[in-house]
Amino acid sequence: MDENKKTNTAPCCCKEEKFILPEKYFEVMPAADIADSDEGAELFLEVPGSNAQTVCVEVKDHILSITAKSSLVRHHVPVVFKREFRLSDAVEIAGIGAETKDGLLTITLPKSERAKVHHIQVR
Repeated sequence: MDENKKTNTAPCCCKEEKFILPEKYFEVMPAADIADSDEGAELFLEVPGSNAQTVCVEVKDHILSITAKSSLVRHHVPVVFKREFRLSDAVEIAGIGAETKDGLLTITLPKSERAKVHHIQVR
């Protein structure tokens, strides 16, 4: 058996019934890029063949988990993209947003107020 083929015994991170992974799937780590700014960061992941209904993004214990079911198939088995990132305390978890378009998943990671640079006026 190929080392990347997985057997699913439980649903993925999302609790919705529509997001149950196939019994067998080919797990792929998606390519990722990150852009940082004063307001936060944007994380970009390539998840071809996925859309908003087939992507699960969640945070638990400061671990950002991404699972994306794809319409792609490899070795006659469906492809599932999975990746995890550890988040620092600088990320405002309640403000995280995600959007997918044309096979690109964009996750917005806003900085918490305490992580932003505050300029103090000196008199």
